[in-house]
Amino acid sequence: MPKLRRSTWIVLALVTLIVIAHVFLWRSDMPTGQKLTWTLLNTLAWTIILAPVFLVERWLTSVRARNRDDRSDDSQA
Repeated sequence: MPKLRRSTWIVLALVTLIVIAHVFLWRSDMPTGQKLTWTLLNTLAWTIILAPVFLVERWLTSVRARNRDDRSDDSQA
C-alpha cells in the first residue's frame, strides 16, 4: 500500500466530515426541498474550494518531475 502524504490525510478527513454532515442534514426534520438546496449549495462551495487544490497539486507534481528530469539530463551531459 502506498504511503499517503499528510495533505492527502487532511483532505480525506475533510471529505469524511462533509459526508457525515450531509448524513445528519438528510436525517433532520427539515423539508426535503430545503435539504436539497443546502446539499447543492454545499457541494458547489466545496467544489470551488477543493478543485483548485487538486489542480495545483497536479501542476506542482508535473513541474517537480520536469525539474528532476532536467537535472538528470544536465548531469549526464
